[in-house]
Amino acid sequence: MRRPLSPRIEVFAGAGRKRWPDELKAQIAAESLELGAVVTDVARRHGCRPQHA
Repeated sequence: MRRPLSPRIEVFAGAGRKRWPDELKAQIAAESLELGAVVTDVARRHGCRPQHA
């Protein structure tokens, strides 16, 4: 037996890809390549994930 459809609808706004200016991407990449840099820390400092840094 199927349940009736819920009358409630949830809308999530603001999702999607973040646009990063080229200058900021270059800065983040440079920071992650500095001697002793921890990529996870650099990423968190800039509000992104380590695999993006």
